Amino acid sequence: MTNPQPARRRVPRNTLNRERVLGAAVDLLDHAGPDAFTMRALAQRLGVGTMAVYSHFKGKDEIIDAVRERLLAEVELPPAGSGRTPREELRELCGAVYRLLSDHPSVLHLLTVRPVHGDEGTAVVERIVGLLLATGLDRPAAARAQTALMQYTVGAALWTARGRQRAGGHEDPGAALRTRFAELPAERYPHLVDLAPELAAAQDGLPQYEHGLDALLGGLLAGY
Repeated sequence: MTNPQPARRRVPRNTLNRERVLGAAVDLLDHAGPDAFTMRALAQRLGVGTMAVYSHFKGKDEIIDAVRERLLAEVELPPAGSGRTPREELRELCGAVYRLLSDHPSVLHLLTVRPVHGDEGTAVVERIVGLLLATGLDRPAAARAQTALMQYTVGAALWTARGRQRAGGHEDPGAALRTRFAELPAERYPHLVDLAPELAAAQDGLPQYEHGLDALLGGLLAGY
């Protein structure tokens, strides 16, 4: 005889709205990933029936579009006329993209599953290219630099996000790496064993990203 399924805790009547649905959708994507994102799973997370979600959105695609727009809007463009140099604004803008992608790694998946109709992501790239040109880079160099900055930012954000997932949010992301390297045979991997504490300390997310970003900007903009 099978045990009955526990009753779903339902939300109070008339408290569901688009913002609550989008908040739950972001939470589901962040913790379960895009593959687990279904209307049924979203409804269960909200404590409502599936049809209640359909009363606010036509379907999964509309929710994905709305979530993507909401998350991309978190990247605030530096205000014009701030008095900062193009390099300083580039650093701030790239850092904002890094924080978004490391906190919400599913954004990259959402950008590829459906065409982007809004201009949030495009506006970020437009500003980056404009700032690079403002430094004095020529057209080919600005294009190369923009691509290099985005490749580094996306890769670093995914590295950070995966580290957090492996750590389960309960320990220092570098702790497992420190333990692993410290247990290696020193005669075969002398540098990794010796440098284990420093390598582990470099798994600190934003500070490490900014260290690499400064080095990258320094090379790309050398002489400008």
